[in-house]
Amino acid sequence: MDKLLQDILAAREERLQLRQEIAASGKPSLSLTMNIPGVPKSTPLYHSFFIHVLQELKRYLVSYRIPVEFNKELVTIDSDGDFFLVPLGEELRDLKELKCLTEKFESSHPLGRLLDVDLVDSEGNPVSSGKAKTCFFCNDQPAIVCMRQQRHSYQEMRAIVDEEIGAFLHKQHGEVVCRRLSALALKALLHEVSLSPKPGLVDRFDSGSHRDMDYATFLDSAAVISSYFKDIAEYGFQFEGENLKEALPKLRQLGLQMEEAMFAETIGVNTHKGAIFLLGFSLFTTAYLIAGCRYSEKEFVQCIRTMNGDLVAKELGKKLYDQGKTHGEECYERYGDRGRGIRGEIQNGMPAVFKHALPVLRSVIGDRERESDALLHNALTQTLLAIMAYNDDSNILYRKGLSVLEELKSLSAIALNQQGGCQENADFEKLIKFCEEHHISPGGSADLLAVSLFIFWVEREYSDYPLL
Repeated sequence: MDKLLQDILAAREERLQLRQEIAASGKPSLSLTMNIPGVPKSTPLYHSFFIHVLQELKRYLVSYRIPVEFNKELVTIDSDGDFFLVPLGEELRDLKELKCLTEKFESSHPLGRLLDVDLVDSEGNPVSSGKAKTCFFCNDQPAIVCMRQQRHSYQEMRAIVDEEIGAFLHKQHGEVVCRRLSALALKALLHEVSLSPKPGLVDRFDSGSHRDMDYATFLDSAAVISSYFKDIAEYGFQFEGENLKEALPKLRQLGLQMEEAMFAETIGVNTHKGAIFLLGFSLFTTAYLIAGCRYSEKEFVQCIRTMNGDLVAKELGKKLYDQGKTHGEECYERYGDRGRGIRGEIQNGMPAVFKHALPVLRSVIGDRERESDALLHNALTQTLLAIMAYNDDSNILYRKGLSVLEELKSLSAIALNQQGGCQENADFEKLIKFCEEHHISPGGSADLLAVSLFIFWVEREYSDYPLL
C-alpha cells in the first residue's frame, strides 16, 4: 500500500510540474481529473466515463468561445488516474469568469461531484472560488469534512461510484443508440420511396398505380411518423420485463399515435401503415437487444416470434370489435394462410426479410461501410424483386386475386434472375407494364424492403456489439 501511495503522490507532483511548465510559457492552463476513492484510480469503466466527460467539457468550452490550444493537449493515465491538461490562449484574461463557467459545468453534470476542472494562471497559481464541494456519498456535508472524518468506507464508496458511473454510461449509450436507430429507420423509408423506377409503386418520378398519393405525400408522411421512432427505440432499450408480451400494449399505443399523425398529415391517405407496424416492432426489438449487448439475427427472430405468438389467429381469425370485416380479415377468410399478410410475416419472424431480402443486400453491398447511390439503387431493386417473388402480398390478393398474384411473383422472379435485377432489363420493364395494366401496387413488399434495409444497417453496426 505504501508503494501505491508513493506512486500516487509522484503522479501528482508530475502533474504540478506540467502545469508549471505551461505557466512558464506565459499561459494559463485547464485540467480535468476525477475524484475516485481508493485504488486503482483508473479502470476501463472509469476511463470510459472520463473520455465521455472530456468530450462534453470540450464542447462546453468551445460553445463559450474559450480560447483553448487543443493541439497541445495532454490526455494520459497515471497512478492518480485519468488526466487531461491543456494550455489556454494568452488572450484569456478573466480567469475568475472562466472559473465560474467550469463550476457551472461541474454542478450541472449528473456526476459533477466526481469531477474537478481546475485552472492555473500564468503565474502558476491555482484559481479558486473558495467554494467547498458537497460530499458525493451523503450529500449533507462538505466533501473535505467527510474525508477527514472517514465517514464512508472505501468499499462503500467504490461500490456507489461504480454503480453511478455504470448507470450514467448505460443511459448515455442508450441515447446514442436510440438516436442512431431512429435515423436508420427514417433513412430506410426515404431510400425505399426514392428508389426509381419501381413496379406499381410511388417513386421519385411516378405515382405508380396510385392516384391519391405521390412522392411528396410519402416524404411528408415519413417526416411525421419519424418523430415517434426514438420513443419506440427508447421503450425497447429501457424495457426490463421478463415477458416480452407485456410490451405489446404500449407498442400498440405508439403505433396508433403514428397512424393518427400519418392520416392527419396526408389527409386520410394510407402511406405507411404497414411500415409503421414492421418498423415499430423492429425498432423496439433492436433497441432491446442492443441494450443487453446481444443483437444478432437469431435473437431478433426469436424475440419477434415470442412477442407475437399466435397473432394471426387472434387478430384475423376472430372478430375483436363490432364492426365490418377489415381487408385483412376478408383476405385471411378467403385464402387461409396465404392471406395472413403482414401479421403472418411478423408471427413467423419476418422470413421475407431474413431469408430473401437480407441475403441479396449482403451479396450486392458486401462489407462496404457506405454505399454509392448507384450501388444502393441496384441493391434495392434486386431486393425488392426478391421480396415480390416470395411475398403473398395481401394488398394484391384482396384486390386482384390469387392468379394475378402468382403471375406477379413469377414475373418478379424472372426479372430478378435476368442480369441480377438490373433496372434496364426487358423483363423488369415487362413487370412494370404488368403492374400498370392491372393497377397493382405491391405496397406490402415496399414496406418489407424498407424494414430489410433498416435491419441490414443495424446488423452492420450492432451485430456482436461489445460490452461497455
